[in-house]
Amino acid sequence: MSMKKILCLVMALALCAVAAFAEGEDLQSQLDAANARIAELEGEVELYKPYYDAQVITEYDGGIIFLEDVLEEYAYIESMYAQYGVSLADYGLEAQYKQAAAESLLQNAVMDAKAAELGLDQLDDETLAGLTEEAAANFETYITSVSSSFASDELTDEEVREKSISYLESMGYTQDALLESLKANYISEQLYNYITKDVAVTEEDVQAAYDELLASQQESFTSDSTYNTSRNNGETIVWNPEGYRQVKHVLIKFDDDQATRYSELQSTLTSLNDELDALLNPEPTEAPAETEAAEATAEAEAAEATAEAETAEATAEAETAEATAEPEATAEATEAPEETAVPRTEEEIRADIANVQADLDALYEELMPKAQEVVDKFNAGTAFADLIAEYNEDPGMQNEPTATNGYAVSAESTTWDPAFTDGAMSIEAVGGISEPVCGQNGIHIIYYEADIPSGAVALDEVHDALESSAYETKLSDTYNATVQEWIAAVNPVYHYDRLGA
Repeated sequence: MSMKKILCLVMALALCAVAAFAEGEDLQSQLDAANARIAELEGEVELYKPYYDAQVITEYDGGIIFLEDVLEEYAYIESMYAQYGVSLADYGLEAQYKQAAAESLLQNAVMDAKAAELGLDQLDDETLAGLTEEAAANFETYITSVSSSFASDELTDEEVREKSISYLESMGYTQDALLESLKANYISEQLYNYITKDVAVTEEDVQAAYDELLASQQESFTSDSTYNTSRNNGETIVWNPEGYRQVKHVLIKFDDDQATRYSELQSTLTSLNDELDALLNPEPTEAPAETEAAEATAEAEAAEATAEAETAEATAEAETAEATAEPEATAEATEAPEETAVPRTEEEIRADIANVQADLDALYEELMPKAQEVVDKFNAGTAFADLIAEYNEDPGMQNEPTATNGYAVSAESTTWDPAFTDGAMSIEAVGGISEPVCGQNGIHIIYYEADIPSGAVALDEVHDALESSAYETKLSDTYNATVQEWIAAVNPVYHYDRLGA
């Protein structure tokens, strides 16, 4: 029996006790009977109190969060992770996410109460009608998306529709459920707007955001990887390290078969180079220390003396046995020594390396005609942007922000294929292109678009972007701080020890 049912039972019994006053003839006897019943009920409460306490996870002014509700919320979270093959139990995260579930339920309860207090949960007819229409449209979309699974020659369109609706309802998707979800989202949005309605960003906020970001990037952008990741993700850049140039390229990419052959050849080449290195640079063998040599000599001499004594004794025993025992018919065969692999010569290894390199060169030759077309058209005056549009197979030259900003490369870059870095840095002047560069993914023709000025970027160049991000940050900070104030105001008491593992 759940605690909610127990409380209902206790209340019902109490009402029965009060009602008894109206039926008896003797008021005192009725009072005595009522007091006895109250004492009995109090005993029942004490009896069930430990069970009740174990069910209470959070107490707050105005309500209680029960264990069964927390576990239901946790089960939903757990199922979401399970869809991606992640087990919270396997990672030891059960306790953490159960606590998060309890905190989420409390926050929802507080926000619902605040929305009701502010009258934001009262929807006018026009809003409700709009949400109802949206729910109906969404439900029709769901029906359409699953109906193909039930379509067959044996079923009419109406029968397919009915099956689709039954399936959706079995999964908890009903039009009423969708409407409730839309209403909840709408109320949450109104509450968010209420909290953030007065948020504004000042020039001081923008300057503070600039100063903070500048200090952070000056420190973190000493790493080429961090710098390029930030640029390629479209983050606002307010500081550039020295020595970088902006480049774009056309990639003539290996097809699947060529990529497989390249991978195999590179693997073979790596093994051969390792073999050559081991031959030319053998690992040194350490000579034993003098003391260790002396100890070894002493041990050897003692062992030799013991062996000689044992040999003499064994010879005597053998001679005695030979006089009395019959000889064995055959002698045991002597095991042949294991063959030792003969190391390959330097000339043999270098010959194999040359053969693999020739195969790699031949592989690149398959792409070279198209790469040469790009070079010839550029030299004839075709804009490099047009060559990218016609020939390029690198998604980075098609997707923003790298389609506009290109890639940042310096002589010390570690982000890129070394061949790409060397090719980019080989171009003598802005506006020029590299020779065809043989890289890990195919052949690159690289265009030197511009130098990237080092140091701080002027505030006015990034003002709008920083103002927008500062506003979003202030909205988030204001909302979160207000929600935490509202939660603190209801004086929550958490009993996480009752959540179990």
